[in-house]
Amino acid sequence: MDAGLPQTSSTSHVASPSPTVPRSRAERRAAAARAECAATAALNVLGQKWVLRIIRSLGEQTQRFCELQDSLGGANSATLSQRLKLLEDEGLIDRRMVSEVPPWVEYSLTDKGADLRGAIVGIDRWAERWVDEQQ
Repeated sequence: MDAGLPQTSSTSHVASPSPTVPRSRAERRAAAARAECAATAALNVLGQKWVLRIIRSLGEQTQRFCELQDSLGGANSATLSQRLKLLEDEGLIDRRMVSEVPPWVEYSLTDKGADLRGAIVGIDRWAERWVDEQQ
């Protein structure tokens, strides 16, 4: 049983643990806490209303604000604006000013957002499989 204490044996034929795998209990707990914090931070963003649907919709094509709002089924303008700003701040979407008069902005996924969309598609497949199985 390893209590996280250094080995006192002088055998040199035993390979040392990989530097990426924490050896002590404290190191393992710290690594788990960091991983939990990353997952919690991601879920705090992804759990907000409209976020997953925005990512799905923008994965299909670049869209203007009103097109995106329509594709979401009429999301509230203020809420949609907040979510788009959040996703832009998180590096998941790009906002591109096309014209100043009249103001025209397009939104599209970044590489990071496209990668997230792939994960969402996987979750969708999982949900469809298990929802269908329950019925």
